[in-house]
Amino acid sequence: MKFSLIVLLLFFASFAFGQTPEDFLQESSLLLQEEINAQNGNQTIVQQEGLSNEAEIVQKLTERDKANIAQILQSGEFNLAIVRQEGQANKLALVQQGSDNYYELDLVGSNNKIGIVQQGNENRIIQKINQVDGLDIELIQIGNDNEIIQILEGNVENKEIKIIQEGDGLRLKIEQSRI
Repeated sequence: MKFSLIVLLLFFASFAFGQTPEDFLQESSLLLQEEINAQNGNQTIVQQEGLSNEAEIVQKLTERDKANIAQILQSGEFNLAIVRQEGQANKLALVQQGSDNYYELDLVGSNNKIGIVQQGNENRIIQKINQVDGLDIELIQIGNDNEIIQILEGNVENKEIKIIQEGDGLRLKIEQSRI
């Protein structure tokens, strides 16, 4: 919850105080640096501005006490982000500003924190989550054709999910199965 709140606050601060994308990444990096150092894991930071932004991140760390942390900021038109995380203490912060925002996640692991903000037209979130223990998700879409598809498969324990959608064509689909 704390992680996604940080993402949300940083996102809205960028509009209220004229914060640049660089400020967002720097502040979120400072907030997570202590945790990264303590866990000595994977960290990926992506910042893209312009047209046809694409980012694909694959993080796989199955050792205990190590974290996968990804921060993505895409600003422009036609933003695409695909993230695959496997391991312990997976964290993801994603902000997409522009039009045609698309984000996809495949996740396996424990102690997961996800904060996603999309602002623009045709926002789409697809999350496939399998066999996780500890799941804290906050999804925010502000725009026109907002769609969220979340698929929870296998044994998904200790989950907290918060979804906010503002716009015209709001669609939400959550599938959950237990194997």
